[in-house]
Amino acid sequence: MAIKGEVGEMAGQVWELLSSDGPQTLEQLKKKLKPQGEVLSFALGWLAREDKIDFVPEKKTLLVQSKQ
Repeated sequence: MAIKGEVGEMAGQVWELLSSDGPQTLEQLKKKLKPQGEVLSFALGWLAREDKIDFVPEKKTLLVQSKQ
């Protein structure tokens, strides 16, 4: 699969996870989705650019949450 397809697939998985399980840290997303390489970062950028997610500072990390 081409990288653009992989990123789109990962973006969909992130969106579904955030919608069903609520806000997640970056580490939680990595553990649950097991992305290859930088695909998760690209997918988060895609979703942020489309204004579908927010990043919320939480102690020493960031929470990623979907916009409703």
